[in-house]
Amino acid sequence: MKTLFFGSSLLFAACCAASAQTSPPDPLQPGAAAEAAAPEIKHAASKRRPAPHRNAAPTGRLTVTITNKRSVGLVELEVGPAGGELKKVQGALAFGRKAVVHLPRAKDCLYDIRGHYADEADTDLTGVDLCKDKVINLTDE
Repeated sequence: MKTLFFGSSLLFAACCAASAQTSPPDPLQPGAAAEAAAPEIKHAASKRRPAPHRNAAPTGRLTVTITNKRSVGLVELEVGPAGGELKKVQGALAFGRKAVVHLPRAKDCLYDIRGHYADEADTDLTGVDLCKDKVINLTDE
């Protein structure tokens, strides 16, 4: 350690020299980085979640993209589990536009879909497997 004599700097140098003796090893020394990182890696590995079972029931949310390919705007889109209650998931969506919605995952991934458009037309689809195809294309046909 270099000692500099600039008034109170001598006291500072002595202070820092004492704390340097009790500090952890220099991270620039060979192997010091690996030793310091090893406990973090072990700790991170212990926090991993176990892999889900393949036969487990689906949980969480389902992300679905809605594409309005009709020549008129969508006023409202309702989606719900097949045979269950429909809930509004999307409001107005202009023709040619896309939107992403997050749905609660149904037990069998089958959903009923109802769309209402600006030209007063309605679309009703039942038993759509949104886990297989995560896109709802709204068309004129």
